[in-house]
Amino acid sequence: MARAIKFAALAGIAKQARDYARKNPDSVSSKIGKVEEAVSRKVGPKYAAQVGKGGQAVRSGLGISSTPPAPGVTPPPPPTTD
Repeated sequence: MARAIKFAALAGIAKQARDYARKNPDSVSSKIGKVEEAVSRKVGPKYAAQVGKGGQAVRSGLGISSTPPAPGVTPPPPPTTD
């Protein structure tokens, strides 16, 4: 029973994180990029590909694009999953 409650709480937090990321994709992507840079400095160029894949996985999990939209182009709204 306690595990189910913890899982439900984590699922709620994950949904809040996805919602925030979809409303603020540039800010979130920037923060993820800063974390990638910090990790890359620590581990060196040997693991650059893995760090990049990790950042892409986080962005994908949050439902944000890994590439910024072209200037003046409004990206389509993300699909809703309610």
